[in-house]
Amino acid sequence: MMTVYVNNQRIELFNGATLKHALLKANELLYHDVRKRRAVIKDSEGNLTDLNGAVMNGWHYIVVYE
Repeated sequence: MMTVYVNNQRIELFNGATLKHALLKANELLYHDVRKRRAVIKDSEGNLTDLNGAVMNGWHYIVVYE
């Protein structure tokens, strides 16, 4: 198991999980907004990330509405 944070919400995920899994577990609406391009995901370093990208243990991700 690993821990990530989505919009400062702690999420426990299995090893090999993607950002899609993290968003669905945090809040399904976030996933749909990113999928429909209403929002984007940024990682701890401010980089844009993809829904299919792997999550890193202990990292923070934020959904940003542009």
